[in-house]
Amino acid sequence: MREKFERYVHDNLNKFAKEVARLASQPSVSARKEGIEECAILVEKMMREVGIQTRVLRGAEGVAPLLYGEMKGSDSNKTILFYNHYDVQPEEPLDLWKSPPFKPEFREGRLYGRGVSDDKGELVSRLKLLESYLKVNGEPPCNLKFCFEGEEEVGSVHLDDYVSQNQELFRADAVFWEWGGVDDQGRPIVGLGVKGMIYLELVLKSLSIDAHSSYAAALPSAPWRLIRLLNLIKDENERVSVPGWYDKVENLTEEEERVLEEEPFDGESFKRYYGAQSFVGGITASQARKALARRPTANIAGIWAGYTGPGSKTVLPKEIHCKMDLRLVPMQDPDELLGRLRDFLKEKGFGDVSVEVETMEPAARTSFRDPFAQASIRGGESVFGKKSVVRLSEPGTGPLYVFTQRYKIPAVSIGVSPPDNAIHAPNESIRLDLFEKGILWLAESTRTYLAG
Repeated sequence: MREKFERYVHDNLNKFAKEVARLASQPSVSARKEGIEECAILVEKMMREVGIQTRVLRGAEGVAPLLYGEMKGSDSNKTILFYNHYDVQPEEPLDLWKSPPFKPEFREGRLYGRGVSDDKGELVSRLKLLESYLKVNGEPPCNLKFCFEGEEEVGSVHLDDYVSQNQELFRADAVFWEWGGVDDQGRPIVGLGVKGMIYLELVLKSLSIDAHSSYAAALPSAPWRLIRLLNLIKDENERVSVPGWYDKVENLTEEEERVLEEEPFDGESFKRYYGAQSFVGGITASQARKALARRPTANIAGIWAGYTGPGSKTVLPKEIHCKMDLRLVPMQDPDELLGRLRDFLKEKGFGDVSVEVETMEPAARTSFRDPFAQASIRGGESVFGKKSVVRLSEPGTGPLYVFTQRYKIPAVSIGVSPPDNAIHAPNESIRLDLFEKGILWLAESTRTYLAG
C-alpha cells in the first residue's frame, strides 16, 4: 500500500503543483487586507473538492475568516490537526521579481510566486496528502482536522479567540505545524518550537510642531531622547536591562542541551550570507547557535523621525517612532514583561513615552522525547535517507502556543520547503521534487506515529 501511495503522489505531482499555483494566483496580503475574503472562499472550495467537511468561522467585521475542516478515519481513534495560513506577505519590492508575484511561473523544476512556500504550498501539500490517502486507501489512516487562518502574517491576533470559542473543534492528539523542509545539505529539519514575541511601537513626542534646527539650543530633541531611552533597554552585553526580565527563564535540560549541540550550524556561511564580520558581542558560532534557540532579544525593527529625503532640511523633529520586537523563550509571560517594561520606563523618567502594542505571543516548545516528535524524526530519515536535524526552537515566532498550551498538544514543524525559498522576499519559490518528498514525509511520520 505504501508503494501505491508513493506512486500516486509521484504520478500526480504536476497536478498538485498546479493547485499551488492556483491558490498563489489569488492575492491575500493581510497587511493590506487585500484579497483575504476571496482567498478564504477559494481555500474552502479546494478543501471541499478533496472531500473535507468544512466550516467557516467568522469574527468581527474586518477579521479574516478561519477555515475549519475535518475527515474521519476508521483505522485509528487518533486525531491529527494541520495548522496553516492562507495570507501572505506584501510582494514589494516589485522591481526585483523575475515574474509577476501573483502570476506563479514554473521554471527549471521550481514554482515561483508570492506565497508558494509561505504558506500556500505547505497548505496544498496537506490537502494533497489527504487526496492521496483517499485515492489509494479510500479513507485517511486516522481522524484529520484542518485549521487554516488568514492573519498569521500580521500576528494571528484573532486565532486564540477563534480556538477558545470553539474548543471542541480543535481537540486533537497532535499537530503538524505550518511549514518545514530541509537544510542546505538536504537533511530534513524537524522543528519543535518557536520563540514568543512582544511587538510594539514607542512614540516619543517633545514638541507640538517641527521646529527649525537652530532652536535645538533651547528646545528638547525627541530623537536624542529616544536614543538615550533605547540605550537603557539593552546593555552592551546584549542583555535586556528591565528588572525581572530573566526571572522565569529556565535552563535547558541535559537532553535539550545535547539536541542543541548536535544541530548542524555553519557559522561562517551564516555570517557570509548576511555580510556580517562577526556575531553579536563577539560570541562563537556554537554560542550563536544556542542563542538563536534560547536567548531573549530586544530588536529595533525600525526608527523614523524628521526629514529623510534628498538634500538637506534643517529641522528639529517634534516626535520620533520606533518599532521593536522583543523575542521571548518558554515560561516568559508577555503580559507580565510588558508591565515590567512600562514600569521601567516610568522609573527611568520616560513615563510619557507611548507604548503601542501590536502583537504578543508566548513561546512554545514540544519535547524531543514526545512520540509525535520522534515519529516525525524517524519519518524524515526514512524518506530522505539522511539523519534528521532536530531544531529545538526556531528563532522566529508563531501562534504555536494556542495549541500546545491550551490543549497540551505536541506539535512539530515539517514540510515541503527548500532552504533557499526566499520567503518574505522577491522570487519566493518551492522545488517540485521537495514538494513531492514533503508529502511523503508527512505520510511516513503519520504512519510511524500511529504504529506506535
